[in-house]
Amino acid sequence: MKMKHKNILTSITAIALLSICLTGCQANTDAETSSNDTSTNTTTISNDTSTNNNSSVDSTDNNSSVDYTENNSSVDSTDNVITLNGSSISAGTNVNVDGSTATIVTAGTYEIKGTLDDGQIIVDTADEVTLVLNNTNITCSTSSPLYIKEAENVTITLAEGSTNTITDGTAYDLIDPATDPDAALFSKSDMTINGTGSLIVNANYNDGITSKDTLLIESGNISVTSTNHGIEGKDYLMVNGGSITVNAGGDGIKATNDMELSLGYIEINNGTLNITATDEGISAISGVKITDGSISIATLNNGIKSDGTIDILGGTVEIQTDDDGLVFTEKTIGDTAVVNVNGVAISE
Repeated sequence: MKMKHKNILTSITAIALLSICLTGCQANTDAETSSNDTSTNTTTISNDTSTNNNSSVDSTDNNSSVDYTENNSSVDSTDNVITLNGSSISAGTNVNVDGSTATIVTAGTYEIKGTLDDGQIIVDTADEVTLVLNNTNITCSTSSPLYIKEAENVTITLAEGSTNTITDGTAYDLIDPATDPDAALFSKSDMTINGTGSLIVNANYNDGITSKDTLLIESGNISVTSTNHGIEGKDYLMVNGGSITVNAGGDGIKATNDMELSLGYIEINNGTLNITATDEGISAISGVKITDGSISIATLNNGIKSDGTIDILGGTVEIQTDDDGLVFTEKTIGDTAVVNVNGVAISE
């Protein structure tokens, strides 16, 4: 496991890719109810006045130190410019090109521009890589269009003034479904998204954006439409800014690590999130912490669900749901936080 930001959440109850490289990808609800079901040890939003003593998450993660302004404007050399030409790709010596698949095998900052009608960009190196998306349009009909197979960590920078689109097909050619990519933007490594441009993800197969490690969103205008889950970070998902819109057939945003007590959490420190989901709007294992930002959730299921704690210390949270607004074992709502479930104000 690479060095990353790990927050130890206390006072919680935790529920205890052979990778492929394609040559050419051809309501009316009770806002305040409670549950005493000890099999899940989870409470839905109530007048619970319990205080959560979770230690605060240190937002200074190694991934967050990327200077995206610099990365936005320059690459290491002309060898690091990848140009997409419809059915073909041109690139320098640091990139292996095979038909409509380009594989980055050396550390550095790479600019990707142009349109790829049916192909794939893969990162496969043990080092750090930054990908600057500069009016990039990548479609892959049989796998993840942008696949981080291996890297120390990867940063996706959205170039200023750019609009970038990633679109997958409705079926993937999977060798091992347990380890192969299953999201339009898929990473097996720590991943950061930053910059001031736009990213549109059309996930027709399964999930929109997935990191099987950590996922940090610093900035950008991000729109995800997904058949299943919208945005997922396994170890944690942290949002420090940006404008994020998710329309998901499953959960809106989620963290999934249920093997370590300190992981599987979501932290939102700023930004604007508009989430429409069929399942949970926000779902985490160990905890959800909101310190600031504007969050709007519309869901047929629970608004925010944590198998551990929910701490809303600031910001504005508006939830419209056909089920419960908040589901937790312990909750804290700060004095400056505004939380409404189906128009009903929720407080401590």
